[in-house]
Amino acid sequence: MEGDDQSSSYESIVSTVYDELAPVYERVFLRLSQYYRHVYNELYEIFRNYFDGVKIHSKVLDLGSGTGIWTMLLRRRGYHVISLDISRASLIKCVRSSRCSDPVQGDAVKLPFRDGYFDAVIAYGSVFNHIVRSEEAFREVSRVLGSGGYLLFDVDNLVCPDMAYEALLGGVSIRGFLKGLISGKGHVGYWYGHGSEAIPLRFFTVKEILSILSNYGFEVVSLKGIHVLSNVIPSRIHQWSGGKITKVASLLYSLDNILGKHIPFKYVATTFLVVSRKLN
Repeated sequence: MEGDDQSSSYESIVSTVYDELAPVYERVFLRLSQYYRHVYNELYEIFRNYFDGVKIHSKVLDLGSGTGIWTMLLRRRGYHVISLDISRASLIKCVRSSRCSDPVQGDAVKLPFRDGYFDAVIAYGSVFNHIVRSEEAFREVSRVLGSGGYLLFDVDNLVCPDMAYEALLGGVSIRGFLKGLISGKGHVGYWYGHGSEAIPLRFFTVKEILSILSNYGFEVVSLKGIHVLSNVIPSRIHQWSGGKITKVASLLYSLDNILGKHIPFKYVATTFLVVSRKLN
């Protein structure tokens, strides 16, 4: 299905899925998966560069906070953090684990905060991929950020070897993939079964991300690719594999780290890690 499908119920679908994942999210995605551990380690390196220094002041919005991994790390560094997520169960776990002090259940397309309130917004965990009306979320983030405020996020890429695999396997629209490859403007609706429901995921091209950021008053400070060469291993296999595949992937990660910083290699990474700043 094409990503232009604006299902009115996608918010409730995403909320339901993450309510069910909340009790096991960290065990499944951090302890059991080398793939996701690698992504989170890459995210953490950028996180430390900005939050261990003096680049960002006091008030941070953890957008799509989930069970509060990043909220916890921010609070330990002395930041005032508001944790916003669409999943009530995730926020309950965040509070019960003493990670969140200011939880807010809400939708990123309509943030309940005044203009210019935050010094930074962090949206780690493919948050914008889970939002069908993602331009509205970027607009809202720009609104609640103060002048010079930072937006740090990761987002999954449409034009990469892994999405080519998905197109061949039927997980992604071939027409949508080719549209993105040729025009740089395409995105697809990626749906996979969850009981009787389907979960919409939106994939972006680098051209599209840069255009959206520019439209809402951001400059790109840095853009790094994660899984640049290691994405020759299909993520369906890579995410949950062990043995020889794990060893091969580990060898490729060191090359990923080098290539992910340079054009054109980083533009075919599975995931973009973006640091942007609001101009005014």
